[in-house]
Amino acid sequence: MDSVIKELSNINKTFEKHNEIFQNILDVIKKPESKVTRILEKFVLIAGVLGILNAAEIIRSWITGG
Repeated sequence: MDSVIKELSNINKTFEKHNEIFQNILDVIKKPESKVTRILEKFVLIAGVLGILNAAEIIRSWITGG
């Protein structure tokens, strides 16, 4: 039983360390300053997704021969 308690304690300590690391990462990540920046980020994201979908469509047409 003591070994189980020690293992659980080690797991808990590991989770605490990970939480600290993730919190540091979130603190470092810069948040958008304005609505314009957020809108532009969304446009870029949509354009990227559409580009990937277009590339997938081209590959699909190569494979199917059409």
